[in-house]
Amino acid sequence: MSENDSVKRKSSKKKKRNKKKIILISILSVLAIIIATAWGYYNHIRNKIYVEYKPENKKEVSYNEVDGITNVLLIGTDGRTLDEPARSDSIIIATLDNNNKKVKLTSIMRDTLVDIPEYGENKINAAFAFGSSEEDDKGKLKGAEGGAALLMDTIEQNFGLHLDKYIIVNFWGFEAIIDQIGGIEVDIKDYEIDEVNKYIGEATGVNSPPITETGLQKVNGQQALSYARIRYVGNGNFERGERQSKVLHEVAKKLKEVNPLKYVGIANTLSEQVKTNIDIPEALNLAYTIYKLPSLDFEQLQIPQTELIARDNLYKDRGWCLLIDFEQNSKVLHDFIFNNKLPNPEEFDLLAVENVAAAYNSEEARYNSMYNIRPEEYDDKNKDVIPDPTPDKDVIKPPANGGNGTNNPPASGGNETTKPPANGGNGTTNPPASGGNGTTNPPASGENETTKPPVNGGNETTPPTNGENNNGNVNNLEKPQGEKPNQ
Repeated sequence: MSENDSVKRKSSKKKKRNKKKIILISILSVLAIIIATAWGYYNHIRNKIYVEYKPENKKEVSYNEVDGITNVLLIGTDGRTLDEPARSDSIIIATLDNNNKKVKLTSIMRDTLVDIPEYGENKINAAFAFGSSEEDDKGKLKGAEGGAALLMDTIEQNFGLHLDKYIIVNFWGFEAIIDQIGGIEVDIKDYEIDEVNKYIGEATGVNSPPITETGLQKVNGQQALSYARIRYVGNGNFERGERQSKVLHEVAKKLKEVNPLKYVGIANTLSEQVKTNIDIPEALNLAYTIYKLPSLDFEQLQIPQTELIARDNLYKDRGWCLLIDFEQNSKVLHDFIFNNKLPNPEEFDLLAVENVAAAYNSEEARYNSMYNIRPEEYDDKNKDVIPDPTPDKDVIKPPANGGNGTNNPPASGGNETTKPPANGGNGTTNPPASGGNGTTNPPASGENETTKPPVNGGNETTPPTNGENNNGNVNNLEKPQGEKPNQ
């Protein structure tokens, strides 16, 4: 072999190694992480997307394969920017299981009713909205990082899973990822096409051409976003989670085919659309570990499991909710992530699920009686959240024992929250029969009334599904009240 041939072969090997390195660095973008592929962009990208978040006893990282199991919370928001308050439209726990050489994706359904720390009972997608609406010590909105922190705390409180890494992508970022890689292929069913076209342009305000036929086809970022968001067809939110996972998987496949020259541009474009607390050195470790996996096929799980949903309907004043058996769903989640075990419905305790449903039924009946709520008037599955029945007043917390509620005066002497009169007339103060505290009925004029919430168009405790905020502002969110039934 001539010296010239030897030089050419070495040059070819070097190019292959360089290409392999670029692909390695970019693989983690499958999970929506922006990794700068050129060190010249390092500081520029880092300053834009890095958010400091240091849990206690955090270990130092080096450029090595990651051992064990690493969980990253992937959050898709419905905000136009990462600085404004928004809800989490999708919640996915991405697990890098290097023990078993797998990547796992767990979707948590957004309508799952949970206990949000400091806010009480609400849908899990409200956690991000509440957290992003909070202010720091300087009076500045916490935004995306505040939303991520509260959502991670909510998951830990309800499912016992500690998370300390997150990636947040808003709608614009989702579109940009797919457009930068030249689109992806999805298989659109006949019952999905109308819904996909309905959502196109809704989130970002820019309309792409409608999809005109079913079957496997290439879609752009906006069309893929619409496909991932539809929820009122097929098996509802269950299929929605599956669509989102499919889109992530297609992005993973496409990234390996993209011209390496585009990687820096992808990172630059997405730097405005993504927030993460994973610094680039740590991200490189994760990318390196993922690259060494024998396959990029994802194992998928959905929480809650269908058989472990106690109820799937309107609940109290919280809109359409999934009321679940937390104990069994938490076990399924932990087994999937840490024990590499897929759920077996034959092992589920269905009697326990029925008991959970009975507890929710009892709690709802007591709550509705206390606040004069008639759920049959809110039979609208599209209404995401129904207004809190006691806005801007001291709310009486339902008794834990499930008995009849009593109106205790507020500790601070504020307005009492009492049951409105049945006939809707002018409020009058009825003297107590035996010397007790009187029951004050609210006035008809509407001054801080505790009346039945409106059927249509009232202020909402969390932004509605169509993307509109409370009076155009998510900052109007109220802290909900109520307790989760004992399980």
